[in-house]
Amino acid sequence: MQATSDQIIGLTKLQHVDLSIAQLERRIDALPQKQGIAEAREKRSAIQQKRRALLGARKDAETQIASLREQEQAQAEKLEAAQRAIEEAAGDYRVATARSAELEEISQRQAEIADQIASIAARLADIEGMEPQIDAMLSRLDEREAALVEEYRREGGALLAKIGELKGERAQLVETVGADIMAVYDRIARAKQGVALAHLVDGACNTCRTKIDPSKVLVLRSEYPLSQCPHCGRLMVVDKRYAG
Repeated sequence: MQATSDQIIGLTKLQHVDLSIAQLERRIDALPQKQGIAEAREKRSAIQQKRRALLGARKDAETQIASLREQEQAQAEKLEAAQRAIEEAAGDYRVATARSAELEEISQRQAEIADQIASIAARLADIEGMEPQIDAMLSRLDEREAALVEEYRREGGALLAKIGELKGERAQLVETVGADIMAVYDRIARAKQGVALAHLVDGACNTCRTKIDPSKVLVLRSEYPLSQCPHCGRLMVVDKRYAG
């Protein structure tokens, strides 16, 4: 493969730059703050879901109590009407007996409603007591996440700045290497976890560590200064001392 000495030097530097960028990106991904932020957000999501469930339960309880209050009022009106009917019966035994039974039934229903209201009110009090606790937990998580984000920006920002510098250097090297060789380099880099370049050293590939058959070494030497490893397929720099 035809290449100038400047292109070979550029390729070698380019590989170093790409590996440095990949290493810095891994360091960013491995920052403990990143994991901490993810965990804080996951916890917040779970707590917010619980808060929404409590809010729904509170609204249901309030609706139930409002309905029971209406029933309670209706029973009170029935009780008043029954008592008035007894008074108006003026000693009529049959009316008084019937109305007394109605009064007992109404009173029993009132007691049932009161018990239901008390039970739901107790549940509502529990819900309302939990809401401030959940709000406090969310507040602490917000503070924790804010602190982690600040740390992440500080540490990750320095790494990102270095990556930016390296990418600027890479752009210049790409110009030096040229579009044709870069197309091959990028294709191999995608297939080989970012390591696209190798060197012929003592009859072996210094990247895949495979010993190359002497006849193939002769072919590589004849393609000085740039060929491809017959085993791993990476671009292979053939140093001048190996030129055939």
